[in-house]
Amino acid sequence: MRRRFIVIANSLEELEKWAPVAARCISASIMLSHRLRADTDVALVAGDRVSVFFNTPRLRNVRPDESSLMGILRKAFKLMRAGVAGLVHSGVMVYRHGVKHYLTGFAIKCYCCRRGTDLRFLLARGGSIAIVVPLTQLANSLVRAIESMGAKPLKCPVDRLWPDQVITLLNILMDRWCTRASG
Repeated sequence: MRRRFIVIANSLEELEKWAPVAARCISASIMLSHRLRADTDVALVAGDRVSVFFNTPRLRNVRPDESSLMGILRKAFKLMRAGVAGLVHSGVMVYRHGVKHYLTGFAIKCYCCRRGTDLRFLLARGGSIAIVVPLTQLANSLVRAIESMGAKPLKCPVDRLWPDQVITLLNILMDRWCTRASG
């Protein structure tokens, strides 16, 4: 099952302020203990205008530790502040895309919130899944933009867990679901 995690902040300033958490979100999204998840990618979106995309099949020399990822993010933030799209690192690109771009083409689109649908009900429909994970409390305009793409609310403990912990929990649930479905 193809997966995409879209970690969204209200602004670039907020994304930079929460950079250590964003680095942990990247690690939780695409990394396993000794390799990368081949079926998963991650995007960090700032204010629905500019983003950094981690294309897992093209990633090279990326370590799971927070300090290594922070170096890549610092380079990405520099390009994002300048409003320039471009290559940051092998498999890491800055784009002038918002959340709608990253939701396009997925069978299941959802966003994490306190109330919503259970993940198992969404996974029962089958197909690829894109999950929007808020870095902090999202502005209403961003929630409306996400909902306008047909994204459904996904029940997650976003008020009690850090975003990287939410992503880890979702990956575990999806891994178990896929194992049951194939076995």
